[in-house]
Amino acid sequence: MKKLTVFAVVSMLFWLLVFFVNRIFFIIYQMPIGKKGVQGWEIFKSFYKGYQLDLSVGAMFILLPLLCSILWYILERAFFKRIALVLVVFFLILYISIGLADSGLYREWNAKINMQALQHFENPSEVFRTLSGKLLALFFLLLALICIPFYYLYRSKVHSILYFERDTTLNKRVVLGILFFMVSTTVGIFAIRGGITNMPINQSVAYFSRSPLANDIAVNPFYNLLQDWDIKSKLPGPELYMMRSNEEALKLIMPDYHVNMDSFPSVFRCTRPNIVYIYLESWSADNVGILGGVKDCTPQFDALCQEGILFSKAYSNAYVSDQGIVAGLSAYPAAHRMAIANQPTKIHNLPCITDHLIPLGYSTSFLFGGELVYGNLRGYLLEKQFAELKEVYHLGQYPSGKLGVHDEYTFKELLGMLNRKKRPFLQGYFTTSTHMPYDHPKTDNWQSTKEDPEKAYTESMHYSDIHLGKFFTEAKKQVWYDSTLFVVVSDHSHNSIKQHDPMSSMRQHIPMLFIGGALKEEWRGVRVEKIVSQLDIVSTLLHQMHIDSRRFPWSRNMLNPETPSGAYYVFFGGAGYVNDSGFTASYYNNRNYICTNLVDTSKAAFYQSKAFSFQQLVFENVRLRK
Repeated sequence: MKKLTVFAVVSMLFWLLVFFVNRIFFIIYQMPIGKKGVQGWEIFKSFYKGYQLDLSVGAMFILLPLLCSILWYILERAFFKRIALVLVVFFLILYISIGLADSGLYREWNAKINMQALQHFENPSEVFRTLSGKLLALFFLLLALICIPFYYLYRSKVHSILYFERDTTLNKRVVLGILFFMVSTTVGIFAIRGGITNMPINQSVAYFSRSPLANDIAVNPFYNLLQDWDIKSKLPGPELYMMRSNEEALKLIMPDYHVNMDSFPSVFRCTRPNIVYIYLESWSADNVGILGGVKDCTPQFDALCQEGILFSKAYSNAYVSDQGIVAGLSAYPAAHRMAIANQPTKIHNLPCITDHLIPLGYSTSFLFGGELVYGNLRGYLLEKQFAELKEVYHLGQYPSGKLGVHDEYTFKELLGMLNRKKRPFLQGYFTTSTHMPYDHPKTDNWQSTKEDPEKAYTESMHYSDIHLGKFFTEAKKQVWYDSTLFVVVSDHSHNSIKQHDPMSSMRQHIPMLFIGGALKEEWRGVRVEKIVSQLDIVSTLLHQMHIDSRRFPWSRNMLNPETPSGAYYVFFGGAGYVNDSGFTASYYNNRNYICTNLVDTSKAAFYQSKAFSFQQLVFENVRLRK
């Protein structure tokens, strides 16, 4: 048992050494590093910031050899020890090959090795025609120069730990072997998923810098390749969504983006206001009193609407947070079973409002009471140049629930962050408490009705609303408030007391409010009745700031009277479209059934075509995006 424990620990140290050497080689191969915007201290940090991914990959490589070692211990058969050695050699050659390919591809593509690169091996002759004989020889030479020393190191210092001591009975070895197998497998699984946290890790746990190269040094190439494969294996193929040519699909949706005149009222008091996104986790319009929802559930939000511009018919394009946050910041649409933030290879060239504000001197930050590892949000935000990220790990001074720090404390932290920020600033903030398990503290005695099937969720919105109101009470006293615009919007909606059909547009109906001292007096208390999408936020803000918004083709200016009233949305399994006539939605696996509330049902098929055409163009954009 002692030998097996030492063997497992030393094996992990062996693999950590392999990963360390691979990073050194990667850095050397990218020389000169200085031209790629990486500081020396960032290179140093990249060697340990990826430790969770390294431990995960190390555990993957250890478990099978360890199983063979346990069988060797129980049965005392040297055959199993030899199998363990063969497995380690295989993993070593596999990892070093991937590491060498990663270094070479990164120099050409500025991206980590991924499934797109491996797809070229579907046609091996093409690969070998592309690579020169000299380059292939160099690859195999480097593979041998790295693998051979590690092989001898492993045999002499790790493999040699396993040797027979015939001082135990077979029964005792069986019991101890099974016990060790159970313990080591449990520890290994936890290491692979990144611990006992609520969510498994992904590449973003290694991200720490605004420099993509520094983050990519930290990310283990094997883990990156494995996760890229996992993501792509879950994405639907073109046969699901390709129903017409892309040209025909574009013709169907263009009327929703066409305006005869790009004229609109100016609602800002200044052209360079501070901007604060307040993402309200899962807020449904069904619980917002001013939108016809549950009475007294959101009295603070209702009161704030008298001071801002309420978009009363706003719809979420998304159905999960990593889709909704990207929709608001990058104006990039969600798609069935796909969030682009989860695909590190796709987000590098994804536009974001930061692209336009940072060159104007805006400082940037984002606050979340939970873990930004969710949906690779940390990776997305760092890639989009948010300089300061605060999440649950930085908020240890506050009480927290199972999911993270409660809203009453993160709202206080948000106020403190804004007071310290250099102006002008762009601040993002994402609430936590309106997500399961709804373990927030009780602030007052308000309760939803006993008949509410989502009672706990409804009451969590009331809790969050109370502290939203307290935040604005304090924010209005600050010197920066008069030049600040708050975009208060839900990231997506949620099942509510009204129990809408999952396909219904009302299931997507969300609150959206522009408020703050940066608004002109005459625009405070205005209610915009046009149907709009959370995708339209970016274009609207940029138009008000007289900044070109053409990099955001999916976004429209909500304040332009010429902008059509309508919105596209996606739900798990299908897509929908809503305009002033009603909504139309369908599942992909049952296209013959159309869910609609149109009075004139003869138009349902046409609107279904529009919804699917929009999704087709989104899928194609993701598929072709480099």
